[in-house]
Amino acid sequence: MTLMLVACNKQAKNQEKARALYEEGVRLRKERHSEEAVECFLKALELLDNIRANDDSPLRAQINDNMGALYLKHGVFDGAFDAHNEALRCFKQLNDSTGMMNAYRNCGRAVRSQEQYALAKQYYDSAFCIATLINDNAMLSDLYLEMGRDYYMEIGDYQTAIEYVKYALYGDTVETRHGTSLQDNDIDIANMTLGILYYYTQNFDEAKTYLNKALRSERPGLKMSVYQTLYAIAYYEGDYKTAVYYQQLFSDNMLESEQKQSGETMQRLKSEYELKAQKNEMESLHRNHSLKLYFIIAISVIVFLVILLIIRKKINENKIKALEKELEMRDKIMLSNKVFVTAKNLGEHLTSETLDFTLDDSDWDDFISLTDMIFNDFSKRLVATYPKLGKWDVCICCLCKNGFSNQVISILLDTQTDSFYKRKTRIRQLKMGLPNDERTFEDIINAI
Repeated sequence: MTLMLVACNKQAKNQEKARALYEEGVRLRKERHSEEAVECFLKALELLDNIRANDDSPLRAQINDNMGALYLKHGVFDGAFDAHNEALRCFKQLNDSTGMMNAYRNCGRAVRSQEQYALAKQYYDSAFCIATLINDNAMLSDLYLEMGRDYYMEIGDYQTAIEYVKYALYGDTVETRHGTSLQDNDIDIANMTLGILYYYTQNFDEAKTYLNKALRSERPGLKMSVYQTLYAIAYYEGDYKTAVYYQQLFSDNMLESEQKQSGETMQRLKSEYELKAQKNEMESLHRNHSLKLYFIIAISVIVFLVILLIIRKKINENKIKALEKELEMRDKIMLSNKVFVTAKNLGEHLTSETLDFTLDDSDWDDFISLTDMIFNDFSKRLVATYPKLGKWDVCICCLCKNGFSNQVISILLDTQTDSFYKRKTRIRQLKMGLPNDERTFEDIINAI
C-alpha cells in the first residue's frame, strides 16, 4: 500500500513537472525563443511517456499542437504534420470538437506547405464540417479566408479564391452579407487578398477598390504588398506618374517596416536602399525631368557602365534608354524581395555574414510573383509548358531566370553543388521530358 502511494505521488509530481514545462514552453514561444520552447515541449512529452499518462491526455494534445505550430513556422513540415496529427488523435479520443477542428486545420496547413493540395483540401473540409456543426462563425470566417488565400489562390483557382475570401468578409453567402467574424487585421488581409486576386484576373477596378480598403491597416508590411500591387496595376495601365507615386509609398513603408525590426540583415537592406535613393536624387539633377527618366535608378556605377557598354554595341541610343529603364526598374522591384537580396549578397560576398539567413514560404511566393511581374508571367508559362514541375522546381527555374549561379542557388537550397547539378538533370529529364535535348538547363529556361 505504501509503495502504491509513493508511486502515485511520484506520478503526480511528474505530471506537475510536465505541466510546468508545457507552460514554460508556451511562454518561450510567445517570446519567439523557438528552440528553447521545443526543448521544453519534448521534455514534457518524455515525462508523460515515463509515467504512462493516458494517450488521450489534454496536456499531450496541447503540447503536440504547440510543437506543430513551431515546426510549421520554421519550415519543418514533416515534423509539423506528425505533431498536429498526434494532437488530432488525442482530441478525437477526448471527443473535443474544438480541438479536432483546430487540429484538422493545422494538418491542412502542414500538408499544403508540402504541396499536397488534395490531402490539404480533405483536412480543411473536415475542419469546415466541425465548425459548421458547432456553429463557430469565427472559425468559419478564418477558414474561408485561409482557404481562399493559401489554397485556392496558390493552385491558381482565382475565381473560387475570390468567392471564399468574400464569404470570409460578408458571411456564408455573399448575397445576404450578414457581417463577418474577422478581426480588424484579418479584414485588412482579406481586402488585400481580394485586391491581388482581382489583379490576377485583370479586373483592375475591383482590385483598386479592395486594395484601397486594405490601406487603412497600420501594418507597414501589409501596406507594402498593397502598394506593390497598385504600382503593378498603374504600370500595366501606362499611368507612369501614379506608378512612381505608389513605388515611393512602397519604399517609405519598407523603411518603416525595417525600422521596427532588429538584425544586421534588415539594417544592411536599409543602408543599400538609402544609398540607391541618394544616387537617384543625384542623377535626377543632371537629367531631363521627363516621366521616363524618373524610372531610372542607379544600382551601382560598375553594373551601370557594363550594361551601357554591352548595349551600345547592339542597339541605337533611343533603345539604350528604353532598356536601361527596364533593367533599373526590374532591379528596383526585385530588391524588395528577401530571396533576391539574399542571393545577390551571396553572389557578391560569400562570407559567414551572408551565409546567415532564413527564408520562409512567403519569401519564396513573393519571389515567384515578382519574377512573373518582371518576366511576363514566367512561372505560369513554365508550368503550362511543363505541368509536372512542383513548387520548388519552379523556384529553381525562377532563380535561373534571374541569372543566379549554380553555387548561389545550391547555398539557398542548402545542398551541395554536385547534388544541385543532379537535381537539374532530373528536372530536365523526368519532369520536363527532355532527356535528349542538347541545350543547357539555363538555355531551356531562358527560351521560355
